[in-house]
Amino acid sequence: MNAMPGPRAATTPANGGTGKGMRLLVAAGGTGGHIYPALAIARACAERLGADPILFVGARGGMEERLVPQAGFALRTLAVGGLVRKRPAEALRGAFQLVSACGGALALLRSFRPDVVLGTGGYAAGPVGLAAGALRVPLVLQEQNAIPGVTNRFLARFAACVAVPYPEARRRFPGGARLVVAGNPVRPEVLGQEPAAARRRLGLPVAGRVVLMFAGSRGSAVFVGLLREFARRLTEGHLLFVSGVDHHPAALRAAGDAGPRVRVVPYLTEVGDGLAAADVVVCRAGAMTLAELAAVGRASVLIPSPHVTHRHQDANAAVFAAAGAALVLEEAGLDGGRLAGAVLGLLGDPARRAAMAAAARGLAQPDGLGRMVEAIAGAAASR
Repeated sequence: MNAMPGPRAATTPANGGTGKGMRLLVAAGGTGGHIYPALAIARACAERLGADPILFVGARGGMEERLVPQAGFALRTLAVGGLVRKRPAEALRGAFQLVSACGGALALLRSFRPDVVLGTGGYAAGPVGLAAGALRVPLVLQEQNAIPGVTNRFLARFAACVAVPYPEARRRFPGGARLVVAGNPVRPEVLGQEPAAARRRLGLPVAGRVVLMFAGSRGSAVFVGLLREFARRLTEGHLLFVSGVDHHPAALRAAGDAGPRVRVVPYLTEVGDGLAAADVVVCRAGAMTLAELAAVGRASVLIPSPHVTHRHQDANAAVFAAAGAALVLEEAGLDGGRLAGAVLGLLGDPARRAAMAAAARGLAQPDGLGRMVEAIAGAAASR
């Protein structure tokens, strides 16, 4: 029988570390919503706990292969994919990959010898979490959504701690799970941007209203489909549309002859600038997007994706809608004209925008990052 394939190493050194601090292994990947909080937590652990070395584990071919080394952390990858909502043949192939990835994860943990394993989601988090449980390494989970994923619900049974974003998420975990409400950790660079300076950096006019529209790190064909009529009917203000790299040519065509008041960019590296510049944000209801909206306090129109597992974005959006922090529009049947009507209604009502922004700030967990660091420190101390 052939040996199970082990993890693949990235060429980036492990955060320039000396190896004298707490050894932290982080399993994260797939989307920016899993990767960015993991990066924020890892940096905070390095700064506040002296964590060193820090090693990330992700899935082969994922966004983590670009974002983690760019942030200065070492990365190992496992060949692993999803099982949920797959065709039978794909699910069978995924099951074989999962078994192989569990073997690779066990080998990796035995080699790296972490004091704590942190899982923030992504395909690699499952096998790494299982390996941590098998080797009795303290496991800390960070769940971003109001409806937790299957993997985190399962791993919660033997995790040292599970951090959830909202109190509503607690009832969805098995009894006996050690839970703490910590919000979602927002990157420090998202906070404290001055609107006028942000607009200048983005090439937007300092005066007037600005709408930011984006659909997450990968973009959305649905948002591009809304753009043509939305841009035509948005008779007030300027629109900054973030297309995602793959959808950029189509978005440029959809913007058509809208003129200089519509700017289409493939990716927004400094999302803090975009949020600071905007009077209204049109976006999906991903957990980290909502955490950033709350942290900076912005009125928003949310269009939850119906294509995510368990439709957890609907539950995320419902939290914001119930607080009066956002308008929620269903994707089904939505057109650019209806979207423009909702946005124009907010642009023309400063008092309502201010109330929504205040409600969003009321949902923020400003010490979420600190709570995550405390949870990791506690797990390390309990070993």
